[in-house]
Amino acid sequence: MPFRPYVLWMRLRAALSSLSDGALLTEAAHTAGFADAAHLTRAVRRMMGQAPSTLTAGVRWLS
Repeated sequence: MPFRPYVLWMRLRAALSSLSDGALLTEAAHTAGFADAAHLTRAVRRMMGQAPSTLTAGVRWLS
């Protein structure tokens, strides 16, 4: 896997992990290194085809 997509994937994992811990979208975006919530949303839509809110709404996270 090329380096840039790998880094983006790791940042997305960090953001989704923050969201699962109860962080707000903006907090999760900043924690993972995105400029703002819109930047995170665009990246998630591009990589996963759905908005972060859609991904986290129906998920029951394991602790």
